[in-house]
Amino acid sequence: MDNTIGLEPLSVATFSTYCKLGEQAYRDHYLHLWPEKDPSPYIESSFTTAVIRKEIKDPNTFHFIIRKQSEGIGILKLIKDKGIEKVPHQGSMLLEKIYLLNKYTGKGHGKQILEKLEAMALSLKIRHLWLATMKKGSALLFYQELGYTIIGEQQLPFENARQDEQEMYLLLKQLRPKGS
Repeated sequence: MDNTIGLEPLSVATFSTYCKLGEQAYRDHYLHLWPEKDPSPYIESSFTTAVIRKEIKDPNTFHFIIRKQSEGIGILKLIKDKGIEKVPHQGSMLLEKIYLLNKYTGKGHGKQILEKLEAMALSLKIRHLWLATMKKGSALLFYQELGYTIIGEQQLPFENARQDEQEMYLLLKQLRPKGS
């Protein structure tokens, strides 16, 4: 069975698919962050056609549908030339969203996606890849095993999320071309 993962750039024709996959994958993993398990504030700010139409106008924002063969299994959102304290804007990329449907997690797909992402980033002359991840949960260890290091902390930027679930780490990976 082919386990190859592909990153399909978002198009107007796939807005709806992106929004549905993103919402379902988010619901699969993050309902615990919200009072009464209602992530509406996040869904409305991330996975509506109006939001996506606005975001794609930015030439530094990239959206992808993650596919296993032809099946959509998740979404990816990147912002190029976006740095943070201690990380320059030029040559940096924020991995803002990487969400997989629950039935595809724990199968090595995340590692495969990040390998593709890192190769793509290097081709764009990106040398710093960074992200925010929840302090609680398995994602932190996953990223650390792939060479990401903690460089700071922040809070989930949604005041109506549960207070006891808002702590996040900022992680960074220095990218180097093969052979250097």
